[in-house]
Amino acid sequence: MNLQELIQVFRLEADDVTEPYLWSDEELTEYANDAENEACRRARLIVDSTTAVTQLLVDPAQGGLVRLDPAIIFVRNARLGYPRPLRRMSMRDMDQFNPYWQNTQPGRPAFFVTDFETGAIQLHPVPDSEDILRLSVVRTPLAEMRDLQDVPEIAFRFHRSLRYWMLYRAYSKQDSQANDPKKAADSLALFEQEFGKKSSAIDENWIAHEQLDYDGTY
Repeated sequence: MNLQELIQVFRLEADDVTEPYLWSDEELTEYANDAENEACRRARLIVDSTTAVTQLLVDPAQGGLVRLDPAIIFVRNARLGYPRPLRRMSMRDMDQFNPYWQNTQPGRPAFFVTDFETGAIQLHPVPDSEDILRLSVVRTPLAEMRDLQDVPEIAFRFHRSLRYWMLYRAYSKQDSQANDPKKAADSLALFEQEFGKKSSAIDENWIAHEQLDYDGTY
């Protein structure tokens, strides 16, 4: 389902099929992109291990700091050019493991630290040579839909349910003709049935930084 078809589904359900529309295509494009981001944050719908944002050059000159794409919610797994994955650690973990860890000699990294700097992970030890860091991540879409032929990045089976968030946003609009709190609440409930409750920034930040057993829940 492309953006145009998603907008058409919305208009049929909202009975907004005659011009002048209550909601413009520009508004509905914003709602559709917001819906896909919300769905990804709530249900962790995009797991990525192959695109460019997961294949990152490690430059020793950067002191082991590796910048992450803003679309990445959290890193599930990290590997360099050898079989064993790096171990996820927090600053607290590293300080307990070795209080002098920030002053050790460069070598082959064994850990990645998740809360050393916002938007990045820190490798330890600092790498002594260039390498490619291969990540498995949970993320939001890499690009927003702008053209009517653009397609949501999430799996096709979830596309139609994005309309519920679009309806929620539409009926929440501060406009005497569009605003309908009951319809907004009903639409939000349907969206949450499909994609889950809201994922807060606090929760995402905690999951991104803490060590968790790999059980598929993050």
